[in-house]
Amino acid sequence: MDGLYVVRHEPTWREESEPEPDDEYDSGTDHKTVYALFGLAIYKANCLEHSLVNALALTKMITAREQGEQLIRDPWTQGFKDMMGKLIKRVEPYTSAYPEVVDDLTRSLKRRNDLVHNFWRERIQEMISEAGRTRLCADLKSDCRLLTQTDERFSERVLDPIMESMGIMAEAVEAQYAKERREAMARYETEEFTTGGDSA
Repeated sequence: MDGLYVVRHEPTWREESEPEPDDEYDSGTDHKTVYALFGLAIYKANCLEHSLVNALALTKMITAREQGEQLIRDPWTQGFKDMMGKLIKRVEPYTSAYPEVVDDLTRSLKRRNDLVHNFWRERIQEMISEAGRTRLCADLKSDCRLLTQTDERFSERVLDPIMESMGIMAEAVEAQYAKERREAMARYETEEFTTGGDSA
């Protein structure tokens, strides 16, 4: 699995009928919380894009293997150049059997585009008041949930079976994630990093 990128998250979308829990998010409504939630929503959109790219890259590898071809270019490279809308079009052959995934992807693309292109231009005035910031926080949390749900459904219905067909099991992904996390912690949990000291 060297060279593969791992994005991991805990499943949440199965509890759709239950009230949406707020305990995973900061309950504040100050300016920093709004900006943090906006950043989190964009991060979750990037995670979804990454799952789409992973599916496309792996299917390209499967096709090459089946046809006895050798890939000369990294199959992830093209995917990382494409925007979410194009990625969703490219995965249509794999999602068309799952209308709920198609619907999630359509709604997620709309929300991602609104966040990236319109959110601050159309809603910056709401930052002035506590009530406005409360609305922004609620909407951003809803966006985060949608993007996470979409990523999880897409992964379960499409990406995970593709990975399993290549012999990449959930346990291997978890092990890779744990390894990358340990390496990151070792790299960044230095005294200078945790205390904010300057290494100069």
